[in-house]
Amino acid sequence: MQISAKDLGWLKTDDFCPRCFWITRHDRKLPYQTPFAGIFSSIDAYTKSVVAKHFERHGRLPDWLGEIGDVKRLVKVKPSEFRTEKDGTTLTGIPDELFQRPDGTYGIIDYKTARYTGNQDMLMPVYEVQLNGYAYIAEATGLKPVNDLYLAYFEPPAHDHFDELTGRHTTKEGFEMPFTPIIHRIRKDTKEVASLLARASSIYGMKAPPKGTEGCEDCQRLDELVKLANWK
Repeated sequence: MQISAKDLGWLKTDDFCPRCFWITRHDRKLPYQTPFAGIFSSIDAYTKSVVAKHFERHGRLPDWLGEIGDVKRLVKVKPSEFRTEKDGTTLTGIPDELFQRPDGTYGIIDYKTARYTGNQDMLMPVYEVQLNGYAYIAEATGLKPVNDLYLAYFEPPAHDHFDELTGRHTTKEGFEMPFTPIIHRIRKDTKEVASLLARASSIYGMKAPPKGTEGCEDCQRLDELVKLANWK
């Protein structure tokens, strides 16, 4: 089985459903799944390009990432090489930013285009595993030690600032949207990644899907479709 660091993070959420996980890991799509808006991936890619170009020109991160501290170099990794296997499960994923500090240690940044709500963010458990998954892969491939993990939230402007921003950021070609970065540090815990990989492998290895989580909406919809398909 192959699983991304972000997908592994869903195993840590309170509403994780082993039945849905088994079905999706066996190449069977669940009904009613909402596609992820591609614009967020485009914004993250643009952010990475801006950071890379700034580092190339100035030898440091932009001031709005200054809280992260000194960086010696940005490390480029190949998707085909940035992966590791444990108990028959291959963990994959590419961090938005992998860097090395002057003392030789490494750090990872993941960009999020969203408002920062701290630990109240329902997706924080997923993000924590995602970052630690990247650290797990990095150290398994020889990029170690990874000491620092960061989420960099880029917040869009608030509604009460729209009047001011309209005048400052509207051009003949279109408009610009400024984002405010907020840095959130993630605690390193790669042992949890190993534990979740073992659980994922155990569920995937079952001959039939296990019982679903009580109240799982996808399970309910799937059952409704099965009943409808068998209706006479």
